[in-house]
Amino acid sequence: MSSEKVVVDGIEIDVKKARNILTSILVAEKKNISTKEKGDSEMIKDIKKKIAEEVACL
Repeated sequence: MSSEKVVVDGIEIDVKKARNILTSILVAEKKNISTKEKGDSEMIKDIKKKIAEEVACL
């Protein structure tokens, strides 16, 4: 299983993981905009959690 990686400012980024993170964040934000279920601080916690989960899945 090979995945495309790019280097930005000396940091190696897995493009597939970056896309998964962005998609997940955008979907959560769109849902939250319409429902107003979570405040900014809760959304930040959720986004950090999503990033950590995706990075941990090597």
